[in-house]
Amino acid sequence: MSSRKRSRNAEDVDGEVEIDSATSSFRQNYQKRSRVTLAAENGGSVVSDDDDEEMDGPGDNSGFMDDESTDDSEREDENEEIDELRVTQIVQKQIRAHRDNIASEEGVIEEVFCRNFMCHSKLRIKLGPLINFIIGHNGSGKSAVLTALTMCLGGSAKVTNRGASLKSLIKEGEESATLAVKIKNQGDSAYKADIYGRSITVERHFSRGGTSGFKIKNAEDKVISTKKTELDDILDYFAFQLDNPINVLTQDMARQFLSNSSPADKYKFFIRGTQLETLDHDYKVIEESYDKIQATLQSRIEDIAVLKEKMAEAERKKKRLSQTQTLRDKHKRLSNMHAWAQVEEQEHVLADSERAVQQGEDFVKEQEGQAERVSGTFDGHNQAFEAAERTAAQLTEQLTPIQEEHATHKAKFDANKTDLLNVINQQRDIKVDMKKHMATIKKLESTAKEEQDRIAGAEGAEHAARLEKLEDLKRLVDEAKQSQSEYAVRKAGLDHSKLETYQQYESGKPSYDRRKHEMEQANTYLGSLRGSQGRPFDGYQQSMEQLVHAVNQETRWRQKPVGPMGKHVQLLKPQWSSQIEKTFGGNLDAFVVTDAQDMKMLRGIMQRVGCKSNILIGDPEPINTAGNEPQEGVDTILRVLTIDNDLVRNQCIINQFVEQTCLIADGNEASNFLYPVNGPRPRNVKAALSIPRGDTKMGTRYDYSRTGGEKSTSIGKWTGRPRMQTDHAEQIRMQQDVVHQTTRDVQHAREEDRQRSIAMKEASQALVAFERKAKELKTAVQRAEDAVEEQSNRIEGLRPQDGKLQELERQLGEAKEELESAQGSFQDAVNAKDGLDSIQSEVRLELNAAQKQLDEAEARIARANRQVDRVADVRRIALNEKNAELDAVQRAKAALVELEQERDAQKDTTNTFATAAATICRRVNVEPGMTGTILDQRIDRLSRDLEQREREIGGTRDDIVVAFKQATLAYQEAKASVMAHTLDVRKYRWGMFRKHIAMRAKIMFAYLLSERKFRGRIILDHESKELDIAVEPDLALKSDSGREARTLSGGEKSFSTICLLLSIWEAIGSPIRCLDEFDVFMDSVNRATSMSLMIGAARRSVGRQFVLITPQSMGNVEMGDDVKVHRMSDPERGQGVLPFTQT
Repeated sequence: MSSRKRSRNAEDVDGEVEIDSATSSFRQNYQKRSRVTLAAENGGSVVSDDDDEEMDGPGDNSGFMDDESTDDSEREDENEEIDELRVTQIVQKQIRAHRDNIASEEGVIEEVFCRNFMCHSKLRIKLGPLINFIIGHNGSGKSAVLTALTMCLGGSAKVTNRGASLKSLIKEGEESATLAVKIKNQGDSAYKADIYGRSITVERHFSRGGTSGFKIKNAEDKVISTKKTELDDILDYFAFQLDNPINVLTQDMARQFLSNSSPADKYKFFIRGTQLETLDHDYKVIEESYDKIQATLQSRIEDIAVLKEKMAEAERKKKRLSQTQTLRDKHKRLSNMHAWAQVEEQEHVLADSERAVQQGEDFVKEQEGQAERVSGTFDGHNQAFEAAERTAAQLTEQLTPIQEEHATHKAKFDANKTDLLNVINQQRDIKVDMKKHMATIKKLESTAKEEQDRIAGAEGAEHAARLEKLEDLKRLVDEAKQSQSEYAVRKAGLDHSKLETYQQYESGKPSYDRRKHEMEQANTYLGSLRGSQGRPFDGYQQSMEQLVHAVNQETRWRQKPVGPMGKHVQLLKPQWSSQIEKTFGGNLDAFVVTDAQDMKMLRGIMQRVGCKSNILIGDPEPINTAGNEPQEGVDTILRVLTIDNDLVRNQCIINQFVEQTCLIADGNEASNFLYPVNGPRPRNVKAALSIPRGDTKMGTRYDYSRTGGEKSTSIGKWTGRPRMQTDHAEQIRMQQDVVHQTTRDVQHAREEDRQRSIAMKEASQALVAFERKAKELKTAVQRAEDAVEEQSNRIEGLRPQDGKLQELERQLGEAKEELESAQGSFQDAVNAKDGLDSIQSEVRLELNAAQKQLDEAEARIARANRQVDRVADVRRIALNEKNAELDAVQRAKAALVELEQERDAQKDTTNTFATAAATICRRVNVEPGMTGTILDQRIDRLSRDLEQREREIGGTRDDIVVAFKQATLAYQEAKASVMAHTLDVRKYRWGMFRKHIAMRAKIMFAYLLSERKFRGRIILDHESKELDIAVEPDLALKSDSGREARTLSGGEKSFSTICLLLSIWEAIGSPIRCLDEFDVFMDSVNRATSMSLMIGAARRSVGRQFVLITPQSMGNVEMGDDVKVHRMSDPERGQGVLPFTQT
């Protein structure tokens, strides 16, 4: 519950009595906390049942606080004057002290809302956190605000005196109404701040049909509960006490208290308002129960002796049982130690997990740093790539106008060229025509002459000569054909020679390429040997170094893994490097552990760093190979190796039989050694390796098949970098020899290839020469045949024809005329060509300039594109490296997540163990050397001893203790003294409450009267249950007896009653006080003084909220920042929202 208590100042009087609340535990249906106090300004400390020993109270024979308790009454009278003086000093000091009236952070009504309630259709008032005045004319709905506040927070309609039921409060003409109250809920003492937040809103809905319900919402307007019990808890938590007649005075209650109340009524108000009536009622219920128990016990007097004897017997057994306490204490101590020993074991495992997570986080940071560096490199290359692309794009854009200009000149050049070609074609056609005409003329002239000659010598010796020449020509044709047939026979041999040399040339290419590739491989391997100096893990996987680092950082190993195995193997004879590397294969990358747990942990580290290798489990005890090796003088793999770790040596012996695999360079010698023709096979030899001549990287393995037969297999080259430790300089020298040999082989193969190429070219040339000669012979045959045909035509043509000569002369004349016309057209074409040639020269110069500019631009673009390609290649390599590093980061993070999950699971396990152990006892130190098993054995032994003792006594410890308690309780109940004492204490405390509340009220009443120069006192008679006041308005009178209330004027009476109300308010712990129309019977002077008194009292009640309703104006009242006035207007017909102003 939120406490309204405020700490006292250091200067407060010692022994100040402050009472804030008194609570009855017998009202289970509604746990209301009444608050009464003597400290008007501070509130007070809560007095609970746990403080019995700190208070002065009655002893076993104290009695009650009623008339029968005369001794206590006399003691009270003796101390009353001292207490009254002390309280007076306290009150005066607190009144003089100034404190700022600071608003409370919780339990403050922030807002009241009404819909269709009484005279309001819709009304919303936001109250101030301290002093609130609601003013307005009668009928404006002021009292409805207080009624709405009471009803919304669970009050009944009858309490408000405004109606018999809820439905009677619904506005006329409406079927339902809604009320809402918003409560401030902040600060350290907020009610369920995690659920409700900074405010709590209580809504109440009810209708004329009789339905009614609550909604309790949080600051986000979300409904949290609809139960009345939750509302009761909230009211109880903030101690609102809205059903307290003094705390919330409605209009009728205020009128009754201020003007019409009798002394008995005032006493009832006092008792009910300070919640003393509730306590008194609860104590009477206890007293009635006590009387009934006493009556019942009178009939059981005879049983008391029996119960007492049973209690004595149970006590004797209990004392005997206490003798086993030493064993029991030791059993408990060991049990406690056993519980926390298990916790310590889990904590050790958790610490290992924490270290693994830390190592994983360090590795992630390392990977992220590497990724960031690689990303920075990529960003630089990417910027260079983008810049190159932009340059290429700019150059491409600049190319367009150049291309357009070039196209313009090219089109102009092509057009002129087309015209020029047309003229040239025209000249050519004319020349052809002229030649035709001239040839026609020449032919006609020749034909005419021949005709003339033929006519002249149609017969004679010339004809005979022509016939003889024809026969000679036919003989030449036969000779040419004979030569052609004889020469064609040689073609088949030339074709075969060409095909053979071509096949030889092609078949020699693979040998040359293979030797060239071997040379390149040898050079590459030589470069890798030179480049690997100083990098110990150069021959292994890329992440092998990270794996070794992670293994070295781990501290949870039972025995640290050894690996990679190649780092512990040194090769003494480098010439066997390739064959032995190939024989070992992946085992040189492997790690060796001694148990499965280390194997599991190592596999997890491999997954985390992204390096997978074989994991072998072995025994560190070295294997003795004496008596299992071949004869001396024969090299084996084991004899050419130096292995510095027994685990690695054992695995090489178990997996590769290195002690029985011989090394013999010559293949024939190795075969003869392993497979002797005569004599037994060599002892302790399983296989032999040899090196082929000319290739030191290859090898042959000789061993036995399953049936014992001979078996040989080739050993491929080892293409990777060496993993075994060796003499690096010797290995480089040997590789240089290999490079020299492969270089010589390549040169020899190149010379052979050149010779084969020459032979192929000579064969091709011979075939070409043959085909040329064959073509010449064919041409000779054709010429001879043409000569025969020509001579035959000549002889036939020399025979004369009639009228032919005249026709030839006529055709000759026409041909000469056409020649003259063609010559004229040709001259015109020449003139046109000269003009076009002049234009073409100018256009060509312009085109050449444009072409040059275009070529230069395209060259620039080509250079830019080549630059883009180069930068893109570099960027792609950088991107691949970046992606590889990012993948490594992701793998590292994934491994870290697994480690964190294992850590969290172990943490949960540890917490579970610790929680279970904490339920047994607080943490204890576990003695060195104690384990769970040892503690279990000791606990079992002690348990058996305890069981034996309990059997001897007659029951377990719990049974005996329970029996003792039951017997004691039965005996004590029979005597019935405990309840009587408790009731006496509570009665005494109730009397103290009443005494100090009354005393403080008297002091405050006198002080408040003095504000108007009045004198007076409160007269309290607890026996007759009356409370009255005596007031003397005239200070001139010496008597302090005062006048009774009925003899005072109306204003004096109202003012005095207000002082009484304020003095009682000082004893109430509720955070809110409400008063309706308290000043209706006062004149202006009394009203102003009363108003000032109420504001002053409110300000002294630091943090309390006041709601005061009056129909009068506030013009003559001094205001302050802590006072808020709500001025309401008269309602109008048809008005939906009631207007009002606030100041």
